[in-house]
Amino acid sequence: MGITSITEKTSHHPVKPQSNVFGFNNTEAHEIFPQGGALTQIVIPIETFDTYADQLQRHDIDDDFRSKNHVNLLPTGMKEIKDYLKQILALAIYNPTWLQQPHIEQLISDDFVPLLISQIPIKLNSKSFVKPSRRAKLIIQAEKQILNSLEKPLTLKQLAENLGSSSSALSYGFKDLFGMSPMRYIKVRRLNAVRQHLKVRDRKRITIARVANQFGFWSLGHFIRDYQAMFGELPSQTEQN
Repeated sequence: MGITSITEKTSHHPVKPQSNVFGFNNTEAHEIFPQGGALTQIVIPIETFDTYADQLQRHDIDDDFRSKNHVNLLPTGMKEIKDYLKQILALAIYNPTWLQQPHIEQLISDDFVPLLISQIPIKLNSKSFVKPSRRAKLIIQAEKQILNSLEKPLTLKQLAENLGSSSSALSYGFKDLFGMSPMRYIKVRRLNAVRQHLKVRDRKRITIARVANQFGFWSLGHFIRDYQAMFGELPSQTEQN
């Protein structure tokens, strides 16, 4: 199955810029892109996609869904997907042998495929929900785990396993309580942790890049962009305040 995101219109049907994903029915697609269009293609084995969909209890992603072959995501959802892929690319550039490690493919699958599925809108009759009281308790426990792991690698699957829960329950809970995915929440918490460390660091001994790396930000360019978007200032400006 080839999952493809595009930013312009195809010759067959109009799509929403920056939010269309298609290729779910495992058939060939022929498109014509205008100059300046951008396309990203990710090949996911059907068995892998179905396995994660079942784990996430997404029973609405069925044959009827696949027959439509495309879905429009919310802009925020597409942004989370793109941000994740940019982080993977940055890690690969920073350490070219990183992707060649045996466990990395599974690690990325455990993060990316659930992220993609969680951004696909749920049908109104879907049964993929957790009771509000259980959800609140689960998210409180998840938040504690996240705060204790800000300087350690943490995937959505690992977080769910640590809590004896499912990725879907965490995804819907964080969306409900915080308006963002668990991975986005982790990123926000880590950015806040970097900010606090920058305010008290020894500038002569510890660089901004070192503090960013400490909390999992390996691409300085992406880190600075995300930091500025969140706090309205550059990391270097935080130190001056």
